[in-house]
Amino acid sequence: MSDLQFRTTAAAGYDQAVGHWTRRLIPSLLRAARLASGQRVVDIASGTGLAAEAAAAIVGPSGHVVATDISPAMLELAHERLSGLSNASCAREDGQFLTFPDESFDVVICNMGLMYFPAPARGLSEFHRALRRGGRAAVSVYAGPADFSLTPGRTLVGGVLGAIARRVPSRAAEIQELFFFGRDQRLDALFEGAGFKNIEAFTEILRYTLPSFTGYFADIERGAGNTGQEYTALPDEVRHSVREQVRREIGDGDGPVEVAVPIRFASGWK
Repeated sequence: MSDLQFRTTAAAGYDQAVGHWTRRLIPSLLRAARLASGQRVVDIASGTGLAAEAAAAIVGPSGHVVATDISPAMLELAHERLSGLSNASCAREDGQFLTFPDESFDVVICNMGLMYFPAPARGLSEFHRALRRGGRAAVSVYAGPADFSLTPGRTLVGGVLGAIARRVPSRAAEIQELFFFGRDQRLDALFEGAGFKNIEAFTEILRYTLPSFTGYFADIERGAGNTGQEYTALPDEVRHSVREQVRREIGDGDGPVEVAVPIRFASGWK
Protein backbone atom coordinates (compact mmCIF):
# COMPACT_ATOMS: atom_id res chain seq x y z
CA MET A 1 0.00 0.00 0.00
CA SER A 2 2.95 2.34 0.40
CA ASP A 3 3.10 2.52 -3.41
CA LEU A 4 -0.64 2.56 -3.96
CA GLN A 5 -1.52 2.32 -7.64
CA PHE A 6 -5.16 1.49 -8.25
CA ARG A 7 -5.35 -1.02 -11.06
CA THR A 8 -8.27 -0.99 -13.49
CA THR A 9 -10.42 -3.43 -11.50
CA ALA A 10 -9.85 -1.66 -8.20
CA ALA A 11 -10.50 1.77 -9.67
CA ALA A 12 -13.62 0.68 -11.55
CA GLY A 13 -15.18 -0.68 -8.36
CA TYR A 14 -14.14 2.20 -6.11
CA ASP A 15 -17.37 4.21 -6.22
CA GLN A 16 -19.53 1.16 -5.60
CA ALA A 17 -17.34 -0.30 -2.86
CA VAL A 18 -16.39 2.79 -0.85
CA GLY A 19 -17.49 5.84 -2.81
CA HIS A 20 -20.89 5.80 -1.13
CA TRP A 21 -19.27 6.50 2.25
CA THR A 22 -16.29 8.63 1.19
CA ARG A 23 -18.83 10.93 -0.46
CA ARG A 24 -20.39 11.50 2.96
CA LEU A 25 -17.08 12.84 4.29
CA ILE A 26 -16.82 15.56 1.68
CA PRO A 27 -19.13 18.20 3.23
CA SER A 28 -17.17 18.11 6.51
CA LEU A 29 -13.85 18.26 4.62
CA LEU A 30 -14.92 21.23 2.50
CA ARG A 31 -16.25 23.10 5.52
CA ALA A 32 -12.90 22.57 7.23
CA ALA A 33 -11.20 23.91 4.09
CA ARG A 34 -13.32 27.13 4.18
CA LEU A 35 -14.03 26.90 0.46
CA ALA A 36 -15.43 30.04 -1.17
CA SER A 37 -16.37 31.32 -4.60
CA GLY A 38 -13.50 32.18 -6.91
CA GLN A 39 -10.81 30.09 -5.18
CA ARG A 40 -8.24 27.97 -6.95
CA VAL A 41 -8.23 24.48 -5.39
CA VAL A 42 -6.16 21.33 -5.82
CA ASP A 43 -7.61 17.98 -4.73
CA ILE A 44 -4.76 15.60 -3.89
CA ALA A 45 -5.37 11.84 -4.30
CA SER A 46 -8.72 12.73 -5.85
CA GLY A 47 -9.57 9.16 -6.81
CA THR A 48 -12.67 9.25 -9.01
CA GLY A 49 -13.08 12.99 -8.47
CA LEU A 50 -15.88 13.03 -5.89
CA ALA A 51 -14.40 15.79 -3.71
CA ALA A 52 -13.21 17.76 -6.74
CA GLU A 53 -16.73 17.74 -8.18
CA ALA A 54 -18.20 19.04 -4.93
CA ALA A 55 -15.47 21.69 -4.63
CA ALA A 56 -16.10 22.90 -8.19
CA ALA A 57 -19.74 23.55 -7.33
CA ILE A 58 -18.68 25.81 -4.43
CA VAL A 59 -15.88 27.79 -6.11
CA GLY A 60 -18.12 28.42 -9.12
CA PRO A 61 -17.22 29.64 -12.62
CA SER A 62 -14.73 32.20 -11.30
CA GLY A 63 -12.77 29.50 -9.46
CA HIS A 64 -11.01 26.35 -10.58
CA VAL A 65 -10.36 22.87 -9.18
CA VAL A 66 -7.52 20.58 -10.26
CA ALA A 67 -8.13 16.90 -9.46
CA THR A 68 -4.86 14.98 -9.08
CA ASP A 69 -4.03 11.34 -8.49
CA ILE A 70 -1.00 9.11 -8.88
CA SER A 71 -3.10 6.31 -10.42
CA PRO A 72 -3.82 6.61 -14.17
CA ALA A 73 -6.87 4.34 -13.78
CA MET A 74 -8.33 6.55 -11.06
CA LEU A 75 -7.52 9.73 -12.94
CA GLU A 76 -9.31 8.44 -16.02
CA LEU A 77 -12.49 8.00 -13.97
CA ALA A 78 -12.05 11.45 -12.45
CA HIS A 79 -11.72 12.91 -15.92
CA GLU A 80 -14.98 11.24 -16.96
CA ARG A 81 -16.74 12.66 -13.91
CA LEU A 82 -15.40 16.20 -14.37
CA SER A 83 -15.32 16.45 -18.16
CA GLY A 84 -18.53 18.46 -18.30
CA LEU A 85 -17.28 21.11 -15.86
CA SER A 86 -15.60 24.21 -17.28
CA ASN A 87 -13.97 25.01 -13.92
CA ALA A 88 -12.28 21.64 -13.31
CA SER A 89 -9.32 19.79 -14.78
CA CYS A 90 -7.21 16.71 -14.03
CA ALA A 91 -3.47 16.14 -13.66
CA ARG A 92 -1.41 13.11 -12.73
CA GLU A 93 0.58 14.03 -9.63
CA ASP A 94 2.39 12.34 -6.77
CA GLY A 95 1.18 14.15 -3.66
CA GLN A 96 4.67 13.98 -2.16
CA PHE A 97 6.35 15.57 -5.19
CA LEU A 98 3.91 18.07 -6.67
CA THR A 99 5.00 19.72 -9.92
CA PHE A 100 2.98 22.90 -9.35
CA PRO A 101 4.92 26.12 -8.69
CA ASP A 102 5.05 27.60 -5.20
CA GLU A 103 1.90 29.40 -4.05
CA SER A 104 -0.31 28.05 -6.85
CA PHE A 105 -3.52 27.45 -4.87
CA ASP A 106 -5.85 29.01 -2.33
CA VAL A 107 -6.91 25.62 -0.93
CA VAL A 108 -5.50 22.09 -0.83
CA ILE A 109 -7.83 19.21 0.03
CA CYS A 110 -7.05 15.53 0.44
CA ASN A 111 -9.93 13.18 1.21
CA MET A 112 -8.78 9.83 2.65
CA GLY A 113 -5.46 9.85 0.85
CA LEU A 114 -2.71 11.11 3.19
CA MET A 115 -2.43 7.86 5.18
CA TYR A 116 -1.36 6.03 1.99
CA PHE A 117 1.64 8.30 1.42
CA PRO A 118 4.97 6.59 2.14
CA ALA A 119 6.05 9.89 3.75
CA PRO A 120 2.94 11.82 4.93
CA ALA A 121 5.05 14.60 6.45
CA ARG A 122 6.61 15.30 3.07
CA GLY A 123 3.15 15.32 1.53
CA LEU A 124 1.92 17.98 3.96
CA SER A 125 5.05 20.02 3.34
CA GLU A 126 4.22 19.94 -0.37
CA PHE A 127 0.66 21.03 0.38
CA HIS A 128 2.09 23.95 2.35
CA ARG A 129 4.50 24.90 -0.44
CA ALA A 130 1.77 24.86 -3.10
CA LEU A 131 -0.50 27.16 -1.06
CA ARG A 132 -0.56 30.91 -1.38
CA ARG A 133 0.07 32.83 1.83
CA GLY A 134 -3.19 32.79 3.76
CA GLY A 135 -4.28 29.60 2.00
CA ARG A 136 -5.72 26.60 3.77
CA ALA A 137 -5.26 22.83 3.65
CA ALA A 138 -7.75 20.23 4.91
CA VAL A 139 -7.42 16.44 5.05
CA SER A 140 -9.29 13.41 6.31
CA VAL A 141 -7.81 10.08 7.46
CA TYR A 142 -8.96 6.92 9.19
CA ALA A 143 -9.31 7.18 12.95
CA GLY A 144 -8.34 4.18 15.08
CA PRO A 145 -11.35 2.00 16.02
CA ALA A 146 -9.95 1.46 19.52
CA ASP A 147 -10.21 5.18 20.20
CA PHE A 148 -13.98 4.98 20.01
CA SER A 149 -14.75 1.65 21.72
CA LEU A 150 -15.83 0.18 18.40
CA THR A 151 -15.57 -3.52 17.66
CA PRO A 152 -12.88 -3.68 14.92
CA GLY A 153 -15.00 -5.97 12.76
CA ARG A 154 -17.81 -3.45 12.76
CA THR A 155 -15.67 -0.75 11.21
CA LEU A 156 -16.15 -0.78 7.47
CA VAL A 157 -12.47 -0.91 6.52
CA GLY A 158 -10.73 -1.65 9.82
CA GLY A 159 -12.45 -5.01 10.19
CA VAL A 160 -11.11 -6.41 6.92
CA LEU A 161 -7.63 -4.92 7.23
CA GLY A 162 -7.39 -5.92 10.89
CA ALA A 163 -8.22 -9.53 10.01
CA ILE A 164 -5.58 -9.49 7.28
CA ALA A 165 -2.95 -8.04 9.64
CA ARG A 166 -3.56 -10.82 12.17
CA ARG A 167 -3.01 -13.50 9.54
CA VAL A 168 -0.22 -11.96 7.47
CA PRO A 169 2.47 -10.57 9.82
CA SER A 170 4.41 -9.10 6.90
CA ARG A 171 1.46 -6.78 6.18
CA ALA A 172 0.65 -5.90 9.81
CA ALA A 173 2.98 -2.93 10.27
CA GLU A 174 1.94 -1.23 7.04
CA ILE A 175 -1.75 -1.79 7.69
CA GLN A 176 -1.40 -0.31 11.18
CA GLU A 177 0.20 2.78 9.62
CA LEU A 178 -3.12 3.53 7.89
CA PHE A 179 -4.61 4.36 11.29
CA PHE A 180 -1.52 6.00 12.82
CA PHE A 181 -2.45 9.63 12.15
CA GLY A 182 -6.05 9.14 13.21
CA ARG A 183 -5.06 8.54 16.83
CA ASP A 184 -4.55 11.09 19.58
CA GLN A 185 -3.11 14.38 18.29
CA ARG A 186 -0.79 12.90 15.69
CA LEU A 187 -2.43 14.47 12.65
CA ASP A 188 -2.46 17.85 14.39
CA ALA A 189 1.26 17.51 15.09
CA LEU A 190 1.91 16.60 11.46
CA PHE A 191 0.24 19.83 10.33
CA GLU A 192 2.26 21.83 12.83
CA GLY A 193 5.49 20.23 11.66
CA ALA A 194 4.70 21.21 8.07
CA GLY A 195 4.39 24.86 9.09
CA PHE A 196 0.62 25.28 9.28
CA LYS A 197 -0.93 27.68 11.79
CA ASN A 198 -4.22 27.79 13.73
CA ILE A 199 -4.73 24.08 13.27
CA GLU A 200 -8.20 22.67 13.84
CA ALA A 201 -9.01 18.97 14.18
CA PHE A 202 -12.11 16.92 14.94
CA THR A 203 -13.41 13.37 14.64
CA GLU A 204 -16.65 12.02 13.21
CA ILE A 205 -18.02 8.49 13.29
CA LEU A 206 -20.08 7.77 10.22
CA ARG A 207 -22.50 4.87 10.56
CA TYR A 208 -23.90 2.87 7.68
CA THR A 209 -26.51 0.20 7.28
CA LEU A 210 -25.54 -2.26 4.59
CA PRO A 211 -28.24 -4.34 2.87
CA SER A 212 -26.32 -7.51 3.74
CA PHE A 213 -22.86 -8.75 4.57
CA THR A 214 -22.76 -10.75 1.34
CA GLY A 215 -23.52 -7.69 -0.75
CA TYR A 216 -20.84 -5.64 0.97
CA PHE A 217 -18.16 -8.29 0.80
CA ALA A 218 -18.82 -9.02 -2.87
CA ASP A 219 -17.14 -5.71 -3.71
CA ILE A 220 -14.12 -6.63 -1.61
CA GLU A 221 -13.90 -10.01 -3.33
CA ARG A 222 -13.92 -8.29 -6.72
CA GLY A 223 -10.85 -6.31 -5.64
CA ALA A 224 -12.55 -2.92 -5.43
CA GLY A 225 -10.67 -0.14 -3.66
CA ASN A 226 -7.47 -0.45 -1.64
CA THR A 227 -9.08 -2.92 0.79
CA GLY A 228 -10.11 -5.14 -2.10
CA GLN A 229 -6.56 -5.02 -3.44
CA GLU A 230 -5.21 -6.19 -0.10
CA TYR A 231 -7.80 -8.97 0.12
CA THR A 232 -7.46 -10.39 -3.40
CA ALA A 233 -3.67 -10.55 -3.04
CA LEU A 234 -4.05 -13.18 -0.28
CA PRO A 235 -3.86 -16.95 -0.79
CA ASP A 236 -7.25 -18.69 -1.08
CA GLU A 237 -7.24 -20.18 2.41
CA VAL A 238 -6.31 -16.86 4.02
CA ARG A 239 -9.03 -15.03 2.09
CA HIS A 240 -11.62 -17.50 3.37
CA SER A 241 -10.39 -17.10 6.94
CA VAL A 242 -10.49 -13.29 6.73
CA ARG A 243 -13.98 -13.32 5.26
CA GLU A 244 -15.32 -15.61 7.96
CA GLN A 245 -13.80 -13.57 10.78
CA VAL A 246 -15.30 -10.33 9.45
CA ARG A 247 -18.64 -12.06 8.96
CA ARG A 248 -18.63 -13.28 12.56
CA GLU A 249 -17.67 -9.89 13.97
CA ILE A 250 -20.29 -8.04 11.96
CA GLY A 251 -22.89 -10.57 13.04
CA ASP A 252 -24.07 -11.60 9.61
CA GLY A 253 -27.68 -12.63 9.41
CA ASP A 254 -30.30 -12.59 6.70
CA GLY A 255 -30.85 -8.85 6.84
CA PRO A 256 -29.04 -5.50 7.04
CA VAL A 257 -25.86 -5.02 9.07
CA GLU A 258 -24.60 -1.80 10.68
CA VAL A 259 -20.98 -0.74 10.40
CA ALA A 260 -19.07 2.42 11.32
CA VAL A 261 -16.26 4.50 9.83
CA PRO A 262 -14.38 6.68 12.36
CA ILE A 263 -12.69 9.60 10.58
CA ARG A 264 -10.24 12.28 11.73
CA PHE A 265 -10.22 15.68 10.00
CA ALA A 266 -7.56 18.38 10.31
CA SER A 267 -6.98 21.73 8.67
CA GLY A 268 -4.69 24.71 8.99
CA TRP A 269 -3.65 28.05 7.48
CA LYS A 270 -0.38 28.90 5.75
